Amino acid sequence: MFIYSETLFFADDFHLLKTIVWFQETDSFYEKIALLLQQHNEHRILFPRLLTWLDYRLEGHINWPVLMVLGNMVWCGVLYFLWDAFRTLRLNPWLFLPIPWLLFHPFYYDNLTWTISVLQQSVIVFILAWLVHAFTNRRFLLAIGIVLLGTFTHGNGIFGFAVGIVFLVIYREWRWLGIWLLVALITAFVYFYGFERGQSADFARSLSDPLRLIAYFCTFLGSVTQVFGPHDWPSVAWGAIVFLGIAWFGFPKIYAQYRSGPPLSYFEKMLLGNLLFLGITALLVAVSRSWSATDFLIPPRYAHYSPYITAWFYLVGIAVLARSYIWYWSLPWGILAVLIWLVSYLNYFTTLEYRRDWLRADKANWENYDVFLQYAPSFNRNIRDVYHKAVDRGICYHPSGLPSQLTGASTDSTLALTFERGFSVSQDASGEYREKILRVGNKSNASDTPFLALVAEGQPVVWVPYYRLRNAYRGILRGMDYGKKT
Repeated sequence: MFIYSETLFFADDFHLLKTIVWFQETDSFYEKIALLLQQHNEHRILFPRLLTWLDYRLEGHINWPVLMVLGNMVWCGVLYFLWDAFRTLRLNPWLFLPIPWLLFHPFYYDNLTWTISVLQQSVIVFILAWLVHAFTNRRFLLAIGIVLLGTFTHGNGIFGFAVGIVFLVIYREWRWLGIWLLVALITAFVYFYGFERGQSADFARSLSDPLRLIAYFCTFLGSVTQVFGPHDWPSVAWGAIVFLGIAWFGFPKIYAQYRSGPPLSYFEKMLLGNLLFLGITALLVAVSRSWSATDFLIPPRYAHYSPYITAWFYLVGIAVLARSYIWYWSLPWGILAVLIWLVSYLNYFTTLEYRRDWLRADKANWENYDVFLQYAPSFNRNIRDVYHKAVDRGICYHPSGLPSQLTGASTDSTLALTFERGFSVSQDASGEYREKILRVGNKSNASDTPFLALVAEGQPVVWVPYYRLRNAYRGILRGMDYGKKT
């Protein structure tokens, strides 16, 4: 996904770069710690900020593609924990092949090219899987370090304390449970001191509609079905099947061990620890966000959780089936996993291109007019002073690849454009916001040029990218051309 990145921040990445600007404006150690712990939505993102600062110190400027790749490499590390659990089943290694196809595709495109999302949403799954791994090996001191890392990486990292409580009770490690609860209490005090409710969270309104809340919980875990189209009820059904299927397999085993029955296997511990983390995460997202759901389509920054729990569901199948029947389960899953990967790529590559092209365009727009056109005027006003400092001090460096002036040979002024006025509607817990927008379209461009250049006489160019639609599957097969030339 490196080819879809650019040397410019995207949206909330600004919260990472502004920390470095403000770092340089204070010599107070206390103020620097406060900046690192400053709340971002519902999260204390100390470690993503530290990684950004470290990259700045090493390279002399923030290299957004490098941070993005680093986060994706950590996300890929979850494959190790799945493999580690699988190999204890002592089955043919070929049976593991569907897992990477299920996991790695652009359905969750925010977590591929949006740095702050990668460093939080993707990395936290690795950290919590690592935490479960530490508990399965009874490495409790390491677990304390991991849960602190997770808590100050992303908001749901604090759920790792709940995972730890369950393991320590199962193990009857009462002394360590006391230590764990003390650490949890101190961490909660630091985390929630001065905490403000996130702008998109509204618990009361979510709890007022239990059916919608349950549906959102399920679709959070089952959203991988949306690879095939924006249909929400298949996600609800699949999420319920996956969660209840794993719970049916695992929870009786936890109860049996607690009642001095057979001890849990390594596979069962890894599975159930991850299910607990994913279940609590889905519940909190549903309680805080489901109030705003007119449908149950999951934002792409949350969409990686569903392929991950689906991979665990696949492993449950090969764990419970008799060896003579495993291939009847695994072979269809292998075909389905490759199909998910292929359809996901075909459906989302245009979105990745469009985001990259907006970043390319806005690098030039900032240089020409001090404005990022893809964002609202309020966002531009809020960031302008700080971003000027970041650029002037070399914290952010983004040479533009698009010219400020055009030559006649590089343009086509004969395009027939359509113009449509409309509104962009967004909402959070405080209300709904409408902003005027102008949609510019064209259905006759046969070139591969992805940008529309708007030029006023004697002024630099304003660059706007095209969103290029995907060809129909028949057109792709016939012409081997993914995108429409429009």
